[in-house]
Amino acid sequence: MAKRTFTIGMAGHIDHGKTTLTKALTDIDTDRLKEEKERNVSIEPGFAPLRLTDDMDVSIIDVPGHERFIRQMIAGVAGIDAVVLTVAADEGVMPQTKEHLEILSLLGVTGGLIAVTKMDNVEEDLLELAGEDIRQEVQGTPFAQAEMVFVDSISKKGIDAVRTKLTEVLQGVPARNVRGAFRLPIDQVFSVHGQGTIVRGTVYEGSVEQGDTIQALPLRRTMKIRQLQVHGQQVQKGVAGQRLAMNVSGVDKEDLKRGDVVVSKEHYVTTKMVNIVLYTSNEMYHALKQRGHIKLHLGTAEVYGNIVFFDRNLLHPEKQEVLCQLRLDEPVVTKRKDKFIVRRPSPMETIGGGWVINPNAERLRFGDETIKQLATQMQGTPEDHIKTALWEKKWLDREALAKESGLLFDDVKDLLVQLKENDEVLEYPNGKLVLRELYDQFLENIIDELQTFHDSHILQIGKNKQELQSFKAEDMPKELSERLLEKAEMEFQIKRDRQFVSLYSFRPSLPQGWQTKLKQAKEKWIEDSITPRPWGDYMEEQGIPAEIAEEFKHSLLQTNEAVIMDNKHLWPASEW
Repeated sequence: MAKRTFTIGMAGHIDHGKTTLTKALTDIDTDRLKEEKERNVSIEPGFAPLRLTDDMDVSIIDVPGHERFIRQMIAGVAGIDAVVLTVAADEGVMPQTKEHLEILSLLGVTGGLIAVTKMDNVEEDLLELAGEDIRQEVQGTPFAQAEMVFVDSISKKGIDAVRTKLTEVLQGVPARNVRGAFRLPIDQVFSVHGQGTIVRGTVYEGSVEQGDTIQALPLRRTMKIRQLQVHGQQVQKGVAGQRLAMNVSGVDKEDLKRGDVVVSKEHYVTTKMVNIVLYTSNEMYHALKQRGHIKLHLGTAEVYGNIVFFDRNLLHPEKQEVLCQLRLDEPVVTKRKDKFIVRRPSPMETIGGGWVINPNAERLRFGDETIKQLATQMQGTPEDHIKTALWEKKWLDREALAKESGLLFDDVKDLLVQLKENDEVLEYPNGKLVLRELYDQFLENIIDELQTFHDSHILQIGKNKQELQSFKAEDMPKELSERLLEKAEMEFQIKRDRQFVSLYSFRPSLPQGWQTKLKQAKEKWIEDSITPRPWGDYMEEQGIPAEIAEEFKHSLLQTNEAVIMDNKHLWPASEW
């Protein structure tokens, strides 16, 4: 059985034993910086491998607990599968415990356990009371029902219990997507003498192999993988859920930074404008104005920008769901459903978090219609979003469809297989895709329009194509209209005679009660040959109404039986 890979976050208030617990579990001190050792404070996320079972490959990220390093904490927990929330038995839940809990909740991290650390610092008969206090504090969060383990990392009490409970938690975590396009947000970039540039991060999805060609976004720089390592051990392949280091060629260390994203294909969206659903934080205390200045934390990226509301001019500090848009100062790499945190630069606080509705957003108008549009985008399956994009844009190739729907190219490609098999999407030789529903509506409109025309013009062979309203609809690309018309003709729904279009079953006929008189008028006109009288004279002699006379004239012209001489005269084509 293939190993499943996971990344666990170690979160909690400063000095509540995260780093010590990590060392007790892994025998690795994740405080590697000189400053961290001198001050005994974690400044940057630390990483260590954790051995639990033979079928699990687990990494621990030990994130900083100090409020000054909250940005490093967010970068560290982005992309984790589960978390160990550390709470010191002798202090209980503290401010950073609550903020970490809030951030984890907003990022959708629901799996984990509570490690009550430093249990030897509290008398045994008070431990149960400490646990009850902690349980009370985490009510209303994803950790309300989390397993709680009492542990002392110095004496190693409870360490085995932590391992056991972590194993149980991870067994219930859904598997990562290893089939999708590879994506790794960079959290570290450095160089090694004689080897060149090294990038590290947690693999969000997909897989990659030594020798593969990859791309750094938003730089759009192509790189080749020289070597892969997982916690110092060389590997041939990296997969979703792993902490991966890549030795790459084709780029200098100075060209890359934390927040850039390494991908295997170009189909990820690079954008400066995203539509989002924002869930406000319990830790938000100040109202936020329309177009207020914000900092977006997305993956390992930190980007400043402005928030745009469509149903308010002020966001009040209360728990709520808000559909809005972020307009960023720099491009980010994202896709639909990506989680994020939004913070206020000053006064510094967490505004909220949520997920990306559409990464390929456009400027929208203030008002209810935009809110309805965003609500529609928010709902539905990936298939729904493909159909919505095709309905709005009429026809798109696969790459454009991926961008418009906010989905990955590979996901779109896979979904289209089923949609085409179900005859829900049509594909043309030029690679453009069209909804079957759009064609059916086009066909219905054409049939209705032609039937109305035939009812009023039974003498004419058809309606001029350029006069068909459905064909020249303003929101329908001309080339697409032509392709849809061709399909209707191939399916024997319509027929074409030069520029004239008619229903397939339609045949021109003389109006009931006027057949004899029209034939007599035509015979006299042909007899006069090259010296015809005004067309109206022939019609008046037979008592034919002007409306039918005009139709008969158009019929003769359409069938090339007549040629116009001037406004009053027709010349038989046989004499031309």
